Amino acid sequence: MKFLNLIYGAVSNLIVRYLPNFNKDKYFFAFLVHPRNTADIYRKYPFFRYFPDKFTDWAFRHFWPVVLSEVEGVKSIKNGKNIKGFVLTVPLTAKQMLEDRDFAVKRIIDTIKLAEKLGAKIVGLGALISSLTKGGLDLVGKVKPHITTGHALTAHTVTSNLFKFVELFKLDKNKILVAIVGATGSIGSSSLKILARAGYDNFLLVDIERKAHFFENLVAELKKTNPDVKIQTSNQIRSIKEADFIITATNAPEAVVMSEDLKSGAVVIDDAQPSDVSPEVFDREDVIAVEGGLLHTPNIKNHFNFGLKDKYDNFSCMGEIMVLAAHEHNHNYVINKPTLEHIDEISAMSRKLEIRLSEFQNVKEKISREKLSHVCNIIKNNIK
Repeated sequence: MKFLNLIYGAVSNLIVRYLPNFNKDKYFFAFLVHPRNTADIYRKYPFFRYFPDKFTDWAFRHFWPVVLSEVEGVKSIKNGKNIKGFVLTVPLTAKQMLEDRDFAVKRIIDTIKLAEKLGAKIVGLGALISSLTKGGLDLVGKVKPHITTGHALTAHTVTSNLFKFVELFKLDKNKILVAIVGATGSIGSSSLKILARAGYDNFLLVDIERKAHFFENLVAELKKTNPDVKIQTSNQIRSIKEADFIITATNAPEAVVMSEDLKSGAVVIDDAQPSDVSPEVFDREDVIAVEGGLLHTPNIKNHFNFGLKDKYDNFSCMGEIMVLAAHEHNHNYVINKPTLEHIDEISAMSRKLEIRLSEFQNVKEKISREKLSHVCNIIKNNIK
C-alpha cells in the first residue's frame, strides 16, 4: 500500500503541472531540497534499494519534481492563522547537479513552477540549489514566486554555534584561530563578517585556488572596520591543522575535511549539504564536529526524515522561509549574498517564533556533556 501511495503521489505531482485550473491557494510557501546522494533517495523511495545504484541514478535524472512532505505549525505573526507550506525535491543528486549545471538549473525552475502551481508565493532554496543558481540570480524573472536563499539565517546560526562554544568553554575569543573553509562563498564570507563585527580578530580563510582573487576584496573590507584583524589565506585544506574552530561551507559534492586535517581539540561547525566532514571525524573522541545550520523550531514539523535528532529540528535555510512565511513576506529576500542588515533582521524575526539553536549534534550522535568537557580541556591546553 505504501508503495502504491508513493507512486500515486509522484504521478499526481506530474499531472498537477499541466492542469490549467488547479486550486492555487493551497499553500503559501515552499522549500526546495535535493538528495545529497542515493541514500537520501531511499528516504523517500525505499524500493530503489533493490536496484543497482547506476539504475537509480539514471531513473532519478529522468524523474520529475515531487512533494516530499507538508510543513505543519507555521502561524502568522499578524493574526495567528495557520500558514501552509511544503518541501519539494529537485530530482537530482548533488553529484548530478554539479556535473551538469545547466540541466540542474532547468530542473530547479521546473520544481519552482510546480511550487507555483500548488500556490507558493515564496520559495526557499536548500542545499546546493542556491549556489548553482548564483544565489537565485538565475531564477529572477524566470519564475513567479519570490525567492530567498536561506543564507541570512544560516550565517546567523553557524556563527551562533561558534559563539555558544566559546561561551560554554569560557575561551578568550582573541586567542583562538578560526578557519573558514569556503570562505569566499555566501555563508563563509557572511560568517566572517559577523565574527569580525563581534570582535574576533584571528582568521584563516581557505578556498579553492580559482577563487583566491576574491580574498583581496574580502580582506580589504574587513580591514576598514577592524585594522588590527589578522587574516591568513590558503588554498590548501591541510592548512586548517592549526585552527581551533573550523567553519565549513563549501559546495563540494564530497567531504573535504579529513581526520588527519584536524588537530586534537579542534571543533568543526559544518554547514555544507552534502557534509564537508569525512565520517571518521565523528569517531574521534578528541574532536567535535557538529551540524552548523540546525535550528529548533518549536511546534513546527516538516514531516520528513532528514536524519535530525529532534522532530522539531530543522535546517536553518528552511527556517528562513518559515520565518518569512510567518511574517507573510511578499517579495524577494536574500538574492546572491546576504548583508549584515538581512542577517540582523531575520534573526530578530526568528526570535518572535521562539526559534533557537538545536542541541549540538552530527549524523552520528548528540554531543554528550562528557565529550564537550573533554574537548574543552584540550582546547584550553592548546591556547595557553
